[in-house]
Amino acid sequence: MLTPPPLALYVHIPWCVRKCPYCDFNSHETDALPEQAYLDALIDDLKQDASLAQGRAIESIFFGGGTPSLMSGDFYRQLLNAIGDELDLTTDAEITLEANPGAVEQQRFDDYRAAGINRLSIGVQSFDPDKLAALGRIHDADEARNAVASARQAGFDNINLDLMHGLPDQTPEQALVDLEQAIDLAPTHLSWYELTIEPNTAFWSHPPTQPDPDQMADTEAAGFHRLDRAGYQRCEISAFSRDNQRCRHNLNYWEFGDYLALGAGAHGKLSSTDGEIIRYHKTRQPGDYLS
Repeated sequence: MLTPPPLALYVHIPWCVRKCPYCDFNSHETDALPEQAYLDALIDDLKQDASLAQGRAIESIFFGGGTPSLMSGDFYRQLLNAIGDELDLTTDAEITLEANPGAVEQQRFDDYRAAGINRLSIGVQSFDPDKLAALGRIHDADEARNAVASARQAGFDNINLDLMHGLPDQTPEQALVDLEQAIDLAPTHLSWYELTIEPNTAFWSHPPTQPDPDQMADTEAAGFHRLDRAGYQRCEISAFSRDNQRCRHNLNYWEFGDYLALGAGAHGKLSSTDGEIIRYHKTRQPGDYLS
């Protein structure tokens, strides 16, 4: 490769209020966030890894989890300032924060926007109270809608909603009602994906009853048609966007771009000009990472 691919940065926040039964991500329940200690560890990690960028500018940053919206706006202000000190960012860098409706409030959104975050990905998953309970979610449908309204009030004009189908005992009609409610909120980006039962999750040990595969395929086809009618273009397997506001960070993964990794369990991938690919990850357990 004469020219390296685009470079992004992934930062992992590994804590949640509650571990969802379908989640196989590196997330850990906590009621006592070590916010300052984790900030210090991330900045140390950043300083050690900054040279890996080799002078290339960062085109996107993604704060994933876990539940990144458990951290304060000041946490992200300090971290983004440190990132700006150590790395070059493009002037139009996309900076995404994952947020859960049950773990945010209006002032937090204001603070995130002031810190420099310019895109939100809100984990709705469903608007049906029974399905939210089955998924172990801590929010309700009104909180999901209020989160979107609060995000817009804080100045966010690039918002993704995460939504699932193939949920426990979900009918096709229920899945499409969920999708319709998400479309009504007019996000710029929609991630609509099938619930997949992964190893090392509570659902793997005690599988719920899901719709049969043919039914899920029919639901998916009907949903794709509805998204197309609503003006959403499919840009990944399960991602759709309006107004050309595709998630640049996620597309970078799909298109074999490079990404630096910070935080407990974060994974990175780097290319060299001679074609060598280096993949690496940070130690997974938060306590080990902090020490």
